[in-house]
Amino acid sequence: MTADSRARHRTEQLSPAPASVPRARRLLSDTLADWGVFPDADLEYDLRLIVSELAANSVRNADRLTPSFTLTMVLGDGHIGVGVHDADPRPPAARTPDALGVVHEVVTEADGITEIQRTEDGGKAVWVVLPLGKA
Repeated sequence: MTADSRARHRTEQLSPAPASVPRARRLLSDTLADWGVFPDADLEYDLRLIVSELAANSVRNADRLTPSFTLTMVLGDGHIGVGVHDADPRPPAARTPDALGVVHEVVTEADGITEIQRTEDGGKAVWVVLPLGKA
């Protein structure tokens, strides 16, 4: 996931506990408000759903491997990216059948992209980037 020089960036560490899922959604909403970004209702719903699914996936599957997972939000020129990093090296589909099926469907409909990156610590980051002008 890359962003241009005008990008805004926020990263938060969360515990792999169920309470972190609604916390991740609140962090997204608070961050968008802090940045002065007020997406239309459909895009905000999509972003909240994506963050919920990515966070829940880490809570369900990486809790034995990591004391935390990381939620990252990046605002670029005309797009917003959200990513979740955890220490589990397995791709989400290898852990739970169709674990990110809902995310994939939302991203496809919104003309966004999904990317899974290996990280230096042996884990992975799942990134979703959506255009701000489409929902």
